[in-house]
Amino acid sequence: MSSIDLSQYEAEVAAAEAEVTRIRAANAELAEEHRGDRAHGAHEILRRGAASLAAARDRLEAARVALKLAETTGSPHGLLAREGFVLGSVAVAIPAGTTSGERVRLIEEALAAELTGAARDVGVVLAAPAERYTRERPGRDAEGRTVLDVCGHVEGDVLMPAISRNAKNARRS
Repeated sequence: MSSIDLSQYEAEVAAAEAEVTRIRAANAELAEEHRGDRAHGAHEILRRGAASLAAARDRLEAARVALKLAETTGSPHGLLAREGFVLGSVAVAIPAGTTSGERVRLIEEALAAELTGAARDVGVVLAAPAERYTRERPGRDAEGRTVLDVCGHVEGDVLMPAISRNAKNARRS
């Protein structure tokens, strides 16, 4: 394991926790303001608040996984198998202008072996190709690679993708 400064990851976890707390408080205020209000606009405001809280929780979970990976492997990327889930991230060099078929092949090359090993660690098999377990993060890492969050959950003896099709398509549009 290489020497890595964990303070950056701890700060990211603390910032994500603070963001979740802030959004929860703001949502509680909004819910109190609109209690009993059946107008469509009130419903939309509450729906957006719930969506922002879900996104903040996703960022918090990603920050916690990155910290745990940094502690165990010395890298913010990799997979962590625990409690019926496989979580983590992978960085893949995907050149501009890459076709969708080539993109899937690059992701498969970078992720398939590690994801299969993580599934084996929790005693299950994969239900889909490795690319189906990923969701692209906005932007690129310091080396210009595309960073993909990886998430799967155990159902019976199979590891199912825990990334919705809508979540995947939201980044591509």
